[in-house]
Amino acid sequence: MSQTTILIADDQPLIRDGLAAILSMEEAYTVVATTSDGLSTIEQVQLHQPQLVLMDIHMPKLDGLEATKRIKAEFPDTKVLILTTFEDESYIWEAIRHGASGYLVKGVETRKILSTIQVCLDGGITYPISIQPRLVQALHISEECDERISKELEDPQHDARWDGLSTQERNILTHLKQGKSNQAIASELFLTTGTVKNYLSAIYKKLNVSGRAETIAYLYGNDE
Repeated sequence: MSQTTILIADDQPLIRDGLAAILSMEEAYTVVATTSDGLSTIEQVQLHQPQLVLMDIHMPKLDGLEATKRIKAEFPDTKVLILTTFEDESYIWEAIRHGASGYLVKGVETRKILSTIQVCLDGGITYPISIQPRLVQALHISEECDERISKELEDPQHDARWDGLSTQERNILTHLKQGKSNQAIASELFLTTGTVKNYLSAIYKKLNVSGRAETIAYLYGNDE
């Protein structure tokens, strides 16, 4: 029976070595590499193409969330399981957005780590029970946004500049028009404030506007 290949990414040697030792005792798994920063994690994934990556969030050079995003873009079949000390809900939502199959907080029992790894490898998705009600709410928000966008595209006065905007960018604009701050938008859409800022920068470029004030003026002008 072939072994499942796993890469461990964590900037703490004690954690990396401990996880490697745990997995080495399981006949079904083999650790093909361990890394201490996001960039080397991507390089080792490209080299070994492991079936699963155990990923920390806060690492040097590139954080685990961005590394997850890049890995999933290049190797969509590689599963990523976030294993971190951070329980902040915004991190969990970022992990979901970037394609992670699971999210565990360090300190859980070994058997929980092993069972979650298997769930991810089997195609399942595992996230903390505490966020599940909010996940349902987020899905409803996404569906409402999709319906609103469909109606906008059918409008004969539809502005072609909107065609280049993603669903999330349009959703952010809806909140921006309501006068909400970046922090409030992040809370509503389960994002980090930094992610909202990045989205806004992309939106400004696509709409050919100079900043927040001009964007809001454009949004109200587009309603006329």
